[in-house]
Amino acid sequence: MNIWKKFGVSAVFLSCLLLGFLASAVLPDRSFSQTENRYLQQKPAFSWEGLTDGSYGEAYEAYLGDQFPFRDRFVELKTAAERLLGREDINGVYFGKDGYLLEKFDRENVETELAEKNLKLLAAFLESESGRLGEDRVRALLVPSASWILREKLPFLAAPYDQGEITDRLVGLLGGSRLLTDGEAALRECRDEEIYYRTDHHWTVLGAYEGYRAWALSAGFVPWEREDFERETVSRDFYGTVQAKVNWKTEPDRMERWTPGRQISYQVFYDGSGEDRGSLYTESALETRDKYRFYLDGNHGLTEIRTEGASDGDGREAEAGRRLCVIKDSYANSFVPFAVNHYETAFVLDLRYFNGNLGEFLERNGITDILVLYRIPGFAAEESLWKLERAVSYEYGSEVAKEKDL
Repeated sequence: MNIWKKFGVSAVFLSCLLLGFLASAVLPDRSFSQTENRYLQQKPAFSWEGLTDGSYGEAYEAYLGDQFPFRDRFVELKTAAERLLGREDINGVYFGKDGYLLEKFDRENVETELAEKNLKLLAAFLESESGRLGEDRVRALLVPSASWILREKLPFLAAPYDQGEITDRLVGLLGGSRLLTDGEAALRECRDEEIYYRTDHHWTVLGAYEGYRAWALSAGFVPWEREDFERETVSRDFYGTVQAKVNWKTEPDRMERWTPGRQISYQVFYDGSGEDRGSLYTESALETRDKYRFYLDGNHGLTEIRTEGASDGDGREAEAGRRLCVIKDSYANSFVPFAVNHYETAFVLDLRYFNGNLGEFLERNGITDILVLYRIPGFAAEESLWKLERAVSYEYGSEVAKEKDL
């Protein structure tokens, strides 16, 4: 008995490590996690340079963490143990009120050199395009995450980063807020409604609608009202990316589709394909873990949408010749089905997968209106926004980029 007390815990721990090592030696590496909806770190190639600067060690540590056998089960057990100890934030997730799992963002997660670079890139792009198209034709909508808008849901003494500081910084770079839609104010006004999922980092369709309404008003459109749509629940068992971080079973989310009550139809083309998908939604995604792909079929480099019956909220037909380009992250996927009702043609670009010259694309396709839409933490960490400089340089020459210190 004394031997067990002295060495039992260590023996169990070492046995688990040994079993894990043996399993990892036998089981093949996984490339993608359905639970977390992300690609997993693969075994890095060794190099003396990487060993010297530490990058090899960091990559190998991430590889071991991602490829650890039965990882999902261990995450669940770790979460349960920490919850028993009274932890209210685990693996970057707050356990909030009413079943909300909210991503935790501290100042050092958002205020980075990359975030500052991205703000300068965006400011230069907005100014150059508003000079070309007109101030009423160009907007940015930077959306705070749930942990900032739904602060009432956070655990006691939680201190989330004020994501409004990012938009304030952009306003300063622009010399005013004329090109920025105030998404934070719009969402705070309806924070008592289900505007964010409880288990996922995205806003709900209702949240996307409120963002759309704020954008439409700031751009001079008459927005469609809530009653102009028929609301349909398409899933009641959605577990999102935040839940996957802690693998904690909670009540699943409900997903909706809002269909215009007026006669309207869409032609939808992805990534230059000539195949018309005929719908803004992908029904088959509802049978998978990644149910959010239901909206606009997830993330594509280029999506073209042609709308028949486009009109303002007051029923007036869309102005002929206006063509919208939305530059976005995945937050726009449930937003776009509202915006396209104002345009006969709209293009949706995800710069992570779009490799063309942005300035050339905007000119060649006769773009008249631009919206840049990102969630603030994602915008701060986005590594593809350097592609905005292509449009600045294409239209006005490199001197504009130099003035913005790009």
